[in-house]
Amino acid sequence: MPAPASAKADGSLSRELRDPYKAEAMGDMLGAMLGVMLDMKAEPLARVMEAAGEPEAARKIPRGATIGDLAGPNARRMPQEVRRRAPAMIGALGEFAGMLEEMAPQFEQIAKDFDRKVENAD
Repeated sequence: MPAPASAKADGSLSRELRDPYKAEAMGDMLGAMLGVMLDMKAEPLARVMEAAGEPEAARKIPRGATIGDLAGPNARRMPQEVRRRAPAMIGALGEFAGMLEEMAPQFEQIAKDFDRKVENAD
């Protein structure tokens, strides 16, 4: 069973995710992306809803509204929350990735055993 093309067998992915400076930078980027998304106009969403046969739902979207307006007042705090919380989550993901990297030989053995059993079942 081949490993995904994006997997880094040398452990560099888990090291990168556990790097607090990189995790903070990723959190900043994710927060900024979310902020941009909240500022997007909602009119295209209304057009999609109308095209999907939901004209009543489309009419409920006020003219000039943004995604953030639709998401509500608490949504405006989300980019800052993502910036604040993402580094810890990314670090935890790095720990998990490291654990999976350590288990890779076991997964490879499981795949070999599976292949052998499938071949013998024929």
